[in-house]
Amino acid sequence: MNNVQTLRHDLIDIVGELHAALREIGNEQLPQTAIVNNARDRLRYIATLTEQSASQTLHAAESISDCLHDQKKAARLLLHKVRSPDALAFLQNLDVQHAQALGQVSEIIQAQAFQDLVGQVVNKLMLTIEKMETSLAHLLLDADPDPGLLAGPQVRNETQISQADVDSLFD
Repeated sequence: MNNVQTLRHDLIDIVGELHAALREIGNEQLPQTAIVNNARDRLRYIATLTEQSASQTLHAAESISDCLHDQKKAARLLLHKVRSPDALAFLQNLDVQHAQALGQVSEIIQAQAFQDLVGQVVNKLMLTIEKMETSLAHLLLDADPDPGLLAGPQVRNETQISQADVDSLFD
């Protein structure tokens, strides 16, 4: 098998793998020309949703954190003004619960680092797909033409006819 046949066989395998991967993601049948664009669009959509989700979660966690800090300050001020043993116990317990809740909010904020990592990986995958698409296009365009295709007139140097030879026919 020559290099061109090997290259074409490898490209057919790659296209088959892309089709299989896209069938696993979604069942619709895609034309071959839309495979890479569809994969890139799906990754871009995932990256966008991941970024939106991370942003919403961070905003909500920061809002909860601010609210808990305000409540904790107010509870500490009341703690010095209240004389009832039940109210004192409640405010002390509330202070402990606020500390626990703030710790959990901090964990939520730190967990968003995972969302950021997912976004980075998806963006790297999109770059890889774009590079692969460009490389495949260059390989297909730069490959030797199929010998079975008509590529235009080809004349061996020893049998070429010059313009002078053509002109002499009309004299």
